This record gives sequence, structure tokens and C-alpha cells, in this order.
Amino acid sequence: MKYPIAIAALSLTACVSVSVEEYAADTTLAAVTDARIRSCPAERTQANARSEGFGATSGVASEDIALTPLASDPTRAVRLRRIVVQPGGVIAWHDHAAIQGMALLVAGEMVELRNTCLDPLTYRAGDVAIEDAATAHSWRNESDAEAVVLVSHVVTR
Repeated sequence: MKYPIAIAALSLTACVSVSVEEYAADTTLAAVTDARIRSCPAERTQANARSEGFGATSGVASEDIALTPLASDPTRAVRLRRIVVQPGGVIAWHDHAAIQGMALLVAGEMVELRNTCLDPLTYRAGDVAIEDAATAHSWRNESDAEAVVLVSHVVTR
């Protein structure tokens, strides 16, 4: 039973075309197969805990990988996007009221400031951030290596 999961994960890894020169295939595969949700500890969760992020977006490149229409609503689609954040790079404060989904850190490390958490959250390869309609947040790569994130969102076509 374990092999179909590994084959599916390997297929997904191939689809996202992560450069073998930059990332060891086993590291990328491990991030996908060992993915887990990372969230704020319950005792540190608070509504409106923060409303500001790390600053303006910088050191970030993104590429849309795929867009798949929803059969149940042809005005919407699921988008898969790869985001590469250089060391010191920032994704500015934004909300997900209109676009919900999730983010999987494939390589590197990122720190998130989230509107519902009193503390910064550190994400490493394999960590997943849920981005529901109540989410507002900002990200920064505080490490010395670039971070690669795959985000999947439901978007308007």
C-alpha cells in the first residue's frame, strides 16, 4: 500500500519541475511525502493578534504551473503556483478573503506572521500552511538559502 503513495508523490514531484541541480530529489520527495499541517499552538492563538507583516514584497519570484477549472463552478479554478523566495525575501501582508487554499514548503525555511497567532511561525520543508478566508499573513525567508513554496488556491477564472 505504501508504493502507490510513493509513486503518486514522485509523479507530483516530477510535475512541479524542481531543478535537480538545486534541490536533492530525495529532499523534495521527503517534503511531499512527509507533508504535515503547521499551525499556531492553541494557547498562542488569538483573534486579531497582529495586522502588520514584514514589509513590502521583495526577493520573490512566482510561476503558475497549472490552472484546472472546477466542474462544479466554471467561473473558478484551482491554481498551482511555485514561489521562490530568496534569503531575506518578503511576501507582504495580504489576506485570503477572496482566494483560499494552502501552501507547502518544499525547500528551505520561512517565517510567517499570521493575524491569529501571537508568535511568528517557522515553516520547514514538508510544512503546510492553511490559508482559509479568515487568514491574513506575511512571510519572510530568514535563512541563508532560497525557499521554495508550492501554493494551491481556488481562484476566479
